[in-house]
Amino acid sequence: MQYEVACNRIRNAITTSLLELRPPTSGAAYAAACATQSLAAALHHACGRPDDPRWTAALTSLQAFLEYCDASPKMSDSVALLELRGFIAENADLSAPGHAHALAS
Repeated sequence: MQYEVACNRIRNAITTSLLELRPPTSGAAYAAACATQSLAAALHHACGRPDDPRWTAALTSLQAFLEYCDASPKMSDSVALLELRGFIAENADLSAPGHAHALAS
């Protein structure tokens, strides 16, 4: 259940960030969709297995979406964007011991 809550929170942050993005582009929308899908796959199928390649794909796709957000100066104070950056920071080194618990944060 905690993974579902985490998944919903991250998906909501991606959606909010996309809606705050100015100017919205089809590339940003595609990156957001990819990030949403890959994060859902990682959270639903690879939780507790930090070496699963779905985590690398999820973090890579989320970073790609954040690059679109970085191009918009109006996004600098976005709470949703800060949450997504926090998720990446917490889960950046999934291979390190003791980081498996951060997967759902």
